[in-house]
Amino acid sequence: METPDNKQPVAGPLRVGLIAEAEEVGAYLEALRATSALELVAQGGMPQPAALPAVPWFDDTRVLVAQGGVQALIIAGAPRVGVNVGAIALERGVHVWRPPPLGRSFAEAVEVARQVQAAGAVYRVASWWDFAGGDVRWALEFEEGCTPVFSELRVSVAGPALQSWRSSQTLAGGGVLLQDAYPALEALLAIRGLPESATAFLGRCRRPGTGAPRETEDIACVILRYGGGGAALVRAAWDLPPQEYTTFHHGKQSDVRYDRQSVAVLAPDGQVRAERALPAGFLAAELARFADQIRGPQPPPSPEKNIERHLAVSAVLEAAYLSARTEQPEAPRRLFEVQKWPAPAC
Repeated sequence: METPDNKQPVAGPLRVGLIAEAEEVGAYLEALRATSALELVAQGGMPQPAALPAVPWFDDTRVLVAQGGVQALIIAGAPRVGVNVGAIALERGVHVWRPPPLGRSFAEAVEVARQVQAAGAVYRVASWWDFAGGDVRWALEFEEGCTPVFSELRVSVAGPALQSWRSSQTLAGGGVLLQDAYPALEALLAIRGLPESATAFLGRCRRPGTGAPRETEDIACVILRYGGGGAALVRAAWDLPPQEYTTFHHGKQSDVRYDRQSVAVLAPDGQVRAERALPAGFLAAELARFADQIRGPQPPPSPEKNIERHLAVSAVLEAAYLSARTEQPEAPRRLFEVQKWPAPAC
């Protein structure tokens, strides 16, 4: 089969293939049904009983890319699969959408960025900041004194089963910090930029099901230091009550708080001065944005900015994992120097 010519105008819905783990299929099928610009024509990655009956299923993802008649690919699952299958798709000129992280390590993320730079297809990594950043900016600019000096990221969610790819170091590259804390970290970097250093403690303390530990970390505590004395504290955990997903930005005169449902401006005593609900339907909105980037000549935000911000998050994650091993502060910016890639402004 010839490589698709994705530089030509697209008429009608984009023909997409879905490569997903069984545990991801339901959410993505629902999002695809809500996105009229995309038509599911092929699927794989999941066991056949978990697949949608009316859509061709492939037991080999490489065959799906080559023979599935797809113009674009949605890869939902383990980062190792996303990196490997995404590279195959780019070689054939097939557009790619996948959730973060960009890579399991910073070196792998840079390699993906180099592939994207040389490709002629759209490669989008999902971004919570692109989805909700305008509302968070509204709160940060609501009044003077909201500029963050100290930030807190509090992430506590139910952890995966021991059999899940999320518990595998090889498949995932990391645990609660890389997976569940990622959207909050991306927003932090979009607001405050790349920190000067990261100091981290990581642990595998909880025992799911059988009592055996996961390979990936289930507890993370990271201190990020910024120039001028600013700092951020990241606390992320699987299976530690109470569950929450909240970020605080503390300024000199007021604070900003946001979670997955709303964003609020707080007085120093904690009283709400202003509040705004955040939009719902993140996944469907992401897939619609992906379709718009393929169709439109200059869709905002730019694909380059998307990759740049994900590289910054990867650098902070790598610095945190390295710090946990060395028991010393580590500099994210230094990783860009090592890989000979320009550090982003975020």
